[in-house]
Amino acid sequence: MKIEPLGESTDPLVNIFNTTVAELLNIVEAYRQRKLAEDIELIESEGGPLSFEDKLKSSIKHGLSNKEDQTERISLFGSNKPAKDRPKTYFQICWEVLEDPILRILVISGLISLVIGATLDEHPAYGWIEGFAIIIAVCVVVNVTAVNDMQKQKKFKELKKRNRTGRVVTILRDGIWSSMHPKHILVGDIIKIENGITIPADGILIDGSQIEVVEAAMTGENDNIKKLPFEEAVRIKQEYYLNNPGVLEGMKKSEEDKHHEIPSPVVLSGTNLAEGVGIMIVIAVGKNSAEGRIYDLAERSDELTPLQVKLARVASAVGKLGLVCSIVTVITLYLRFIIEIASGEISWNSNEHPLLLVKFLIIGITVLVVAIPEGLPLAVTISLAYSIKKMQNENNLVRKMQACETMGGADQICSDKTGTLTQNLMTVSEMWAGNQALNIEAGPPSQGTFQAEFLHLLKESIFMNSSAFIDPVKGKQGSKTEIAMILLMQALGHSDCIETRKTYLDRYHRIFPFSSKRKKSSIIITTDEGKLRIHVKGASEVVSGCCTSFLTVDGKSHHIDNETSKVIQNMILRMTDNALRVIALTYRELPIDVDIEKFDSMGFPELEKSNLTLIALIGIRDPIRPEVPGAVKECQRAGITVRMVTGDNKATAKAIARECNIISKDTQTVMEGKDFSIKTGGTVCKECKTKICPCPRNSKEAKNSTKPIREDVVADLEAFKEIVSNLAVLARSQPDDKYTLVTGLKQLGHVVAVTGDGTNDAPALSKADIGFAMGITGTEMAKESAGIILLDDNFKSIVRAVIWGRNIYDNIRAFLQFQITVNIVAVISAMVGAITIQQSPLTSVQLLWVNLIMDSFASLALATDPPTDDHLNRPPYKKTEFIIEKRMWKHIIGQSIVQLIIMFCMMYAGEWFLPEFGSGTSILYNENTDYVISGRTYNPDGSENYKPYLSDPNIGPSRQFTYIFNTFVLLQLTNEVNARKIRDEVNAFERILKNKIFIGIWFFTFAMQVLIISVGSYAFSCHLKGLSVEQWMICIAFSAVSFVWRIALVFIPTNIFSKVHVDENRSSARLLSIRGSSLQRERINLNTT
Repeated sequence: MKIEPLGESTDPLVNIFNTTVAELLNIVEAYRQRKLAEDIELIESEGGPLSFEDKLKSSIKHGLSNKEDQTERISLFGSNKPAKDRPKTYFQICWEVLEDPILRILVISGLISLVIGATLDEHPAYGWIEGFAIIIAVCVVVNVTAVNDMQKQKKFKELKKRNRTGRVVTILRDGIWSSMHPKHILVGDIIKIENGITIPADGILIDGSQIEVVEAAMTGENDNIKKLPFEEAVRIKQEYYLNNPGVLEGMKKSEEDKHHEIPSPVVLSGTNLAEGVGIMIVIAVGKNSAEGRIYDLAERSDELTPLQVKLARVASAVGKLGLVCSIVTVITLYLRFIIEIASGEISWNSNEHPLLLVKFLIIGITVLVVAIPEGLPLAVTISLAYSIKKMQNENNLVRKMQACETMGGADQICSDKTGTLTQNLMTVSEMWAGNQALNIEAGPPSQGTFQAEFLHLLKESIFMNSSAFIDPVKGKQGSKTEIAMILLMQALGHSDCIETRKTYLDRYHRIFPFSSKRKKSSIIITTDEGKLRIHVKGASEVVSGCCTSFLTVDGKSHHIDNETSKVIQNMILRMTDNALRVIALTYRELPIDVDIEKFDSMGFPELEKSNLTLIALIGIRDPIRPEVPGAVKECQRAGITVRMVTGDNKATAKAIARECNIISKDTQTVMEGKDFSIKTGGTVCKECKTKICPCPRNSKEAKNSTKPIREDVVADLEAFKEIVSNLAVLARSQPDDKYTLVTGLKQLGHVVAVTGDGTNDAPALSKADIGFAMGITGTEMAKESAGIILLDDNFKSIVRAVIWGRNIYDNIRAFLQFQITVNIVAVISAMVGAITIQQSPLTSVQLLWVNLIMDSFASLALATDPPTDDHLNRPPYKKTEFIIEKRMWKHIIGQSIVQLIIMFCMMYAGEWFLPEFGSGTSILYNENTDYVISGRTYNPDGSENYKPYLSDPNIGPSRQFTYIFNTFVLLQLTNEVNARKIRDEVNAFERILKNKIFIGIWFFTFAMQVLIISVGSYAFSCHLKGLSVEQWMICIAFSAVSFVWRIALVFIPTNIFSKVHVDENRSSARLLSIRGSSLQRERINLNTT
């Protein structure tokens, strides 16, 4: 297959290095697009890796020279220094927020209102205030969102910087291996890659053993990919072609993909070395590397979150309802005016009527502005900003807003074991050696327990067959399991690990690194007598079966008979039942002429499979975090199923799961990953029904494909459903097993949270509804894929995320319950008043106070209600659950009815029951009564009523409508308290003092209302003398009805509102089910940092 060049360079530096960037990148592209072995053939045509010594002015034996002027090399091939983060500016974020259609409507409405109010209003001196205040409201929303996003960007940037600071790689310079930061890697460098490392650059393997790479984060393939040094890969390729003579011709005609049939020597940056060690020559760094180009081309789509979708329906429905009411109001007013003119009831007045017609439009706009829920985006922003900040204090760094809110609906948690459920502090707890069991936790064995010969072999096995060490300066370095065994030797009086290894430097013969497939590692050394000895260490259930003898305390070997075999197996079983990881240490004496390169069909060394002598069984404990059992219980109480996914064997995993309370019933099962994969069939493409298929995996690839984007599904969903019904633990699992588990659970409709720390966990973290990456042990790729980062790697923090997720949802619901009630009452009263008496009971400026100040303040008050553990006493909400449930409808409709009754009674009959107090020019009494005079501008028949008094500067606005305005505002204040409870709780005041923000805002709003009534005058259409103390008490008494009525609503059966609940989802024409504009920009964009 011909690989199209990526572009040629005309740079004069090409003559210096005898190659181009394009030539090097074509090697990587040949691997990425390979069908069989095109990359190997391309490297062969270039002269093999040795040719790159000349082309890149490097040396495989000595590496690059530190004396070299690196300017030219960097100028042509680039640097591996990460590109400087380009976070969005404050202005860019603000502009994105303004793309919200709701905010745009508000801006337009505000500008129209401002112009009309300042030019055509009866009182232009303050008529402009309404429009101006609406624009101020939009500014508040925009700036709160922008400040929040800027803070999140800054925090994640700091986290990334901290992660990069701790990374090191071994580089060969001037013949000396040195540890450096990956940013110092250059094209032509020779670097060493070891088990667990994230490969920092693209390169070609020139040496190595047992190398397997996880490319899931780069290619989406979950299987470990075998790699070979170039020379070995060429040999395998030639043998393959020899055994398959027609393969090349067949590949030209076939679409069959044999991408990994022949192992490649090409390794990609950003992938994880799962097993083995190797040496590679670097051919691409930085933005030219595979990882760099993916970052460059990555599409970071801002999908709507479940909460945003639900809120979009509410916002659109309320807005459209307001639009309908607005249109009906305007049309009715114009029709009425036309009928009155046509019937001769009134005559055309060229001085008054044009302004009146414009006023009809203003009334319509006022109704529309009232209906638009401008407080809704602010409530979402405030709730998320407040919650995310508080979650960070509880060790949850939220990277993606949807994870924060979706966590409230999580009903499945698939958790890693090490470091999340356990403390990741490995210590030797028990030991079986010399045919005796020793309790190490009670204290190390006394001197004389083991003789010198035994200790020599034990020490050699632990020190030599390990890469971990304890340095006086650097501390503990390497595998925690191996560190635990080194500490055991220190307890036995042997602290000379590093010194011992130095004495064996010339005696290493062959190393077979640890492989998760064979569950063991081996090393062949030369003994003092010049013979060969292999030390094998690994999982006890695997390695012990290869033993034919065991070592006694005097260092002598004895045959393992049936009775001893039972003792060994019972000891392994007892240790694993006690949640110990059991490691078997073994050895075997080898003849000098042994064939150490003999491998079985799986590629495993034959030497480590038989005739081994058991030195010891080491039981290692990773203590459970003390808070985990309680946290798991809390999850179960909250309706969340917790499953453990681990690499431990079944017995150990089961014991740990019992200790964590993950297994509490005998019906719950433990299954090994291998069996799980076989029975479920793993994941396949939904379209092609195969594991490997040509379907594109993302939108970028889809542009050049006719096939749909691949969607993974479980091959045998029925088998999966049967397994997971009781599955508690997935033991001996691989990353693809975790991916299958997450995929299947999502297929069954569950909301899944999953934890991960490695690069190979990235697919599962991305696939899950909520991915939790470990902040301490997690790789950068895992953190990039996750929605939330656990800063303390602690399961307890996941529980806190659940509580906060549910609290966010409840707070938004509480605000909706409050706001929709306000909007229904304000819109209906404005519409009815305008139609019947050509006057809204609340003026535009009064509605501004209600809509802007009250909604904005209410969003802050209700959105910041702190969470409680009570959130765990109920099951999670579902993805499909409508955000306004039946109980909420009961209170919304109930409170709206009682408020409208009070409003209409005051508006149409207030002069018969609202008392008047005091005396003076502005104090007007109803004829022959002590009640207020009617404040209606026009009568229902169109004749003038209070209108002549409005023009009198000594009288001004009516007392009746000041009553109405004040009572309406106080009704909202009482209902603000009621709205805190959305589940029919009787006591609306419960825990109210815990929310100091709510208390402060409530009293501030009340104080502002007192001020407005007292001095608002014409600006707020309030009586010149406001209200007397007695009249205030009457208003407060009317508003208190809301408290009493709420208690009555609690005891009204909710099921009578089931019709409302059905209708809201059935038709786009019904209330709150109309799809519309989305609150797209209420989110936190961190992926670009």
